[in-house]
Amino acid sequence: MLRRRTKPLIAAKPNGPLWIAEDLFRDDRALLVDDDAVAPLSGDNHLSTALVDYLLQRSLQPTDLQDTTLVGSANSLHFFHQVNAKIATAPSDPNVAKSVENIRQRCSHYKDNKFEFLSPFCIDHHFVAVKIVFDLRSPDIFHEVSVYDSLIKGGRRNNSVHRNSPPAKYLRSFQQFIANFCLFGNPKCEVLLANPDHIVEKAALTTLWRRLSTDRVPCNRTDLTVHISKLRESLHAVFTVTDIGSDVPNPRELLSSLFLSSFFPLQSEKDCHDDVFLRLLQDLPNNDNDIDAAPDVPDKGPPIKLDVVPLHPRLGADPQPEPTRHRDNYFTTQFIEVPKEFEDMSKVDLAIDDYEESSGVRLVIARSRGAGSRLYFCASHTGCCFRAKFGRERGTLPIIYKQELSNPFHCGEPVPPKTNGRAPKKRVRDKLEESVDHVIEVKNSTPVPKDVMKAAANIQSVRASYNQAYRAIGRAVENGPREKQQASFGLIMSYLKHFQLRNEDSTVKAESDADQRLRRLGICPGIMRRSLQHVRPVLSLDGAHLLSKWKGTLYIASVQTACSNIYPVSFAIMKDGEDAEGWKWFLELLVEAIPLLKMQHPDNRCRFCYFTVISDRQKGLIQALQQVFPDNHHCFCSVHIARNVEKEVGKKVAKHVHALSATFSKRESDELMAKINAISARGKKYLEGISANQWRSTAWVDDPTLPPRFGIVTTNMSESVNSMVGDARDGSWLECTNDIVRKMMNRICSLREENYGREGVVDKVAEILENRWKNCSNFQVREVVKGGSQFDVFRPSRGASLPETNRLLDVREQTCECGKWQEHGVPCIDAVAYYRLFETQTLQYIMDNHVSEHYKYETVNELLKENIVPVSLDILDQDGVTLPPNRTKRSSGRPRKKRIRKRSRFAHDPDKSPIVCSRCKKRGHNVKTCVAREQLEKQHPAELDLS
Repeated sequence: MLRRRTKPLIAAKPNGPLWIAEDLFRDDRALLVDDDAVAPLSGDNHLSTALVDYLLQRSLQPTDLQDTTLVGSANSLHFFHQVNAKIATAPSDPNVAKSVENIRQRCSHYKDNKFEFLSPFCIDHHFVAVKIVFDLRSPDIFHEVSVYDSLIKGGRRNNSVHRNSPPAKYLRSFQQFIANFCLFGNPKCEVLLANPDHIVEKAALTTLWRRLSTDRVPCNRTDLTVHISKLRESLHAVFTVTDIGSDVPNPRELLSSLFLSSFFPLQSEKDCHDDVFLRLLQDLPNNDNDIDAAPDVPDKGPPIKLDVVPLHPRLGADPQPEPTRHRDNYFTTQFIEVPKEFEDMSKVDLAIDDYEESSGVRLVIARSRGAGSRLYFCASHTGCCFRAKFGRERGTLPIIYKQELSNPFHCGEPVPPKTNGRAPKKRVRDKLEESVDHVIEVKNSTPVPKDVMKAAANIQSVRASYNQAYRAIGRAVENGPREKQQASFGLIMSYLKHFQLRNEDSTVKAESDADQRLRRLGICPGIMRRSLQHVRPVLSLDGAHLLSKWKGTLYIASVQTACSNIYPVSFAIMKDGEDAEGWKWFLELLVEAIPLLKMQHPDNRCRFCYFTVISDRQKGLIQALQQVFPDNHHCFCSVHIARNVEKEVGKKVAKHVHALSATFSKRESDELMAKINAISARGKKYLEGISANQWRSTAWVDDPTLPPRFGIVTTNMSESVNSMVGDARDGSWLECTNDIVRKMMNRICSLREENYGREGVVDKVAEILENRWKNCSNFQVREVVKGGSQFDVFRPSRGASLPETNRLLDVREQTCECGKWQEHGVPCIDAVAYYRLFETQTLQYIMDNHVSEHYKYETVNELLKENIVPVSLDILDQDGVTLPPNRTKRSSGRPRKKRIRKRSRFAHDPDKSPIVCSRCKKRGHNVKTCVAREQLEKQHPAELDLS
């Protein structure tokens, strides 16, 4: 007979308070265990709720818990369902209504204090433990709701309880019980009934409150199943063995850690390991006389069972020897005895490498979750139980070794050696990224594999192959920290909408193809309509390539402020490269956003519009300007012209191009052209083929109808803007757009702070006028016609480099034969001499009355009054429609990284080349190209005479 009765723990008073979910410590009923519950323990069946309740009641004493701590039955869910069901039938059944009223009276004492409710329960093959701290006096009733679920890992990044999970069903039943019986007649009752998921929303999944342990070694979730299996074996021995002999396993050894202590915080650690076993063993039946018949026990509903996967041999089966386990002493010394903190996972890898080299044990990464968590397994033994978990504690930055999730023991046979004696690959992937970052920081340019290999060897002592370094560089560019996924394109339309709402009068455009794939987008802030009245009217246009995996081309327009600072105006991003269609689309956006660009020039002498456009002579841009800005003057950048000349005829000609573009003196211009002709007649012909009024300053002296360029003969402002937004070009289209907008805003803020409170002529122009004032003291000014506006200014010789000369000055038209007054809007040295020597004015008078407004701080302050309002990416919504552009397929083979070398400067003058062919002894080529050149001379002898 296996039936026995346990003694009651506490004798409750008749009609006393009702304890929630049949509290096992304050219920006067003693739990019984019969053969129907004990017999299945010897097989691979389930652990019933009756046995869990028995263990709960027999393992704890009332002194273990406080008066405000409640422990529920493992079958408490059935209790909640049964009691809550009475509310529906109470209006029609007087007996049920009386029972409900009685329960409410007995539960009224819960309104007077703060309680902690603890309960394990079994539902749908889950073993769940809940901890609920509630105070019915507080506005927020549930202070803490913690849930442990055996089938769901706690401590996750998203630790909320799913609404359809088994724990959620239990929590809803608990909340309904509190509302119906503890808060009846209270306004909070209606609140809880109206929102059944209130407690579920506050619940959080957690790990075990007190981790299970075997031989004081922290264990993981798998050990929980093993522990329950051992518990079942121990219970079977306790209830079936009457005489504990040497042949029977000792229950104290089998119950190495009590089941309850894994889930509930007890006041005494001793109770968890020693006294509890004594209480379990003290009532073991020594003879059949101690076994009585069991009295009737109130029905608690059908038992709900928990699945336990059999991992260990059971009693009654053939005994299998357990694998021998041995502690890894070296690992314990290195990581456990002296706790360490690591900055990142690369430091952990270095420590693991040192451990592998010293111990001869190979570890592999079993699971890695980003840069904050990693789990290592042993690969040197078959079926080894070794686990090493590294990660961050919640709310902390350093990475530590987590003992409670690790197992520093090895077991199993050594694995066989690798085929052909090949050693396992070392982990270098995550380590090379740091070397790539180091090379980028030091070189400030795109890294090459050789540099990455050297950095990895010097900094991290890692020997990486060329291909590994090359792939690491590719990952750094392709999967950089700023690169976003395809979903970012679905936020672009929302970004443009928010930008237009926040920035009044702004112009934004976006176009997609038939498949809703984004082709182009453009932004011009509304402040540009008013700000461009206070800049130098020269608009610079240029394009640049995006470097993200989605590629694309960036179009940018920029101007200069009165202080010669760059000022971005507008930008656009397009799928295709620079072409006429793309430039036309961008220029039409500019015309729509800024009508000032096509305004007539205030100087009636000019036959072009107010704004001049300067570019790099890109063919598509030239075509687009002729269509969109036909009445604006178009100039070319002298630096790009010089580069083209260098490709054609070499550097000796190219070095004279910029001086030829900037000089206003025809004599100096003719001398430069003579030098160029002496070097290469072909170079002179090439330069003469470019219209002079588009790049040579002498054309502005001959034709007064050309609008001034204010000394801007290059597109350096566009190159500076490209450099300023260089980081943005590495991100996706959305990141690029947002970064450029923020850089434009920051640029305005920095310029505003730099020039705040300043007045008068800008410092650079004031310094130039001061030097001219000092150097013109010995000039001679003669009036050509009495009472007229023309004056002859004679400059005496100032050395061999500056011979004596004279200039004709017209003070009414503010022009001079030197060309600088009408070009810059600042009095040239001849004009300063006139005001100083003829009119006897002061330098301050010249600055106040004869310097253009484009060089004064008041103009700068007007320009910087308004600013751009940025858009936060956190407020954007997905449109669910916009897709990224199709990525062009990369050609097979390794991409070209080394640039194609430009033509030699001696290409058109081979006789001056230092390269001598060892075959034919001629200059200009080597032996590799000698045969091809010889054949070309025979077929086309005239083509090689390029001088």
